[in-house]
Amino acid sequence: MTLSKIFKKKIVIIIPAKNEYANLVRLLPKLILYELNIIVINDGSNDKTKTLKNKVPNLKIINLNKSIGYDNALKYGLLEAKKKFKFVITMDSDFEHNPKYLKIFIRNFKKNYDLIIGERDRKNRLVEIIFGYFFKKVFNLNDIFCGFRGIKLEKLSKKHLKIKTIHLPEIIFSIHHKNKKTLNFKIKCKKRLGSSKFGNSFFGNIKLFLQILPIIFKKNII
Repeated sequence: MTLSKIFKKKIVIIIPAKNEYANLVRLLPKLILYELNIIVINDGSNDKTKTLKNKVPNLKIINLNKSIGYDNALKYGLLEAKKKFKFVITMDSDFEHNPKYLKIFIRNFKKNYDLIIGERDRKNRLVEIIFGYFFKKVFNLNDIFCGFRGIKLEKLSKKHLKIKTIHLPEIIFSIHHKNKKTLNFKIKCKKRLGSSKFGNSFFGNIKLFLQILPIIFKKNII
């Protein structure tokens, strides 16, 4: 086994998914090319997502009996990843995140970054545009809401991953704010296939706004 393959064994991709079978069938074969481990968090789907476990190598499906939501499903996956891996890449299954960028994550994990953040060329919601600009200019965290990110798992606290009221933007901001070993890089995003599982435009904006408030007012900063 080459050194490159040994290093890749330390990396896992986490994909939260609710009724995304049709997209996952297309996405997973593209991910295999990068020889990384993959964990799909099946967030209470009622489609055929459970049947994917034998479709590709190095794939683990974690089936949740009921939906706990995008953010909590992702945190559940991060807790699972901490048991075995050193680095994690989170991405969505709707093809908004192009697998071709995985090589950038892999290359820069070797440079010992704590965070690697994809900076999208287009944002889906007004709150992402406004607060994304704020965090970029003030904190040099270019896309705090982007779900295509790489994290050194030792920087994640199990305690805070288990608290439902602490959301991923808070956790990402805390790692960046404490360590300052963050790489931002630009990505081009495709239009998502299917509807957003995060909520429509109105409710999605409300959710994001509520997630960002603790950071703005310096409450619950980890």
